[in-house]
Amino acid sequence: MRFEFQHLGTTTPFELPEGHHLLGGGPDDHIRLESLPPKLLTLRIEGSQLMVEATRTFNVNGVLVPPGVSRLVLPGEVLGLPDTMLLSVLPEAPMERGLGTVAVLKGLLTGLDAPAPSRAATLTCLTGLDVGRTHALAEARTRLGRGQEATLRLRDRAVSRSHACILHDEDEGTFTLEDLGSPNGVFVNGQRVREQVPLSDGDVLELGRTLLRFQAPLEEPTPEPVASEPPSRAPEGIVEVPTPDGEGAEAKGPSEARPTVRRAHAEWWLIGLGAAAALAGLLVTYVLATG
Repeated sequence: MRFEFQHLGTTTPFELPEGHHLLGGGPDDHIRLESLPPKLLTLRIEGSQLMVEATRTFNVNGVLVPPGVSRLVLPGEVLGLPDTMLLSVLPEAPMERGLGTVAVLKGLLTGLDAPAPSRAATLTCLTGLDVGRTHALAEARTRLGRGQEATLRLRDRAVSRSHACILHDEDEGTFTLEDLGSPNGVFVNGQRVREQVPLSDGDVLELGRTLLRFQAPLEEPTPEPVASEPPSRAPEGIVEVPTPDGEGAEAKGPSEARPTVRRAHAEWWLIGLGAAAALAGLLVTYVLATG
């Protein structure tokens, strides 16, 4: 997995293989970066998934993560560290949309081995028992909570049975978050929700001790307009000239039409002259033979 460390205008790229890595400024850290506390971050890389846990409060894209909480960090996100240091997680390839619940079910029902990525909006769980889980927001109303009636059930005791709701206006293409009167409240990017708030791509929702990242729906590609073909006609500068056999002949340019006609007339004149000469020869031969 590829990273970039930024500090005082200097960018240092590095890569890490799968496994557990300690990042900090101590002698025992696997990745030693000056000015950082010893063993500040624990990075756990499993395949394409990165889990980060810190001994101090840090932030991901500006959203605070408390010490001791293991947080899923997605490609393209930036970790804010002490002394204005930044650690960016670089995508290995063009980012692909994770599979939502609807796409997975469709794949199971149709027997497809690899269902197509969901184009719907999604919520990805970043912390807790449901970390890494992705839910497609395919309904007009999605309830978030711990109870049986919740559309998206979260295994978090700090989450109410009916905690919050996401409303989808299909006509406007918007998503709105609403707190359903939960005691612990709902936060978006660290700000408590007091009334309905619109959601934007990359927003982080906090319910109890659970963080969820909102990803906007993929836009359908706009089909390019098909240019209508002009009616077929002779290429520019080409004039159709009738010939004695009724077929059309092409002459490139109006100025070439008359020479073509003249050549056709000359050919017929020569043919007539030859026929007359042949007839005259036959007459002379007949006269000589009978005389």
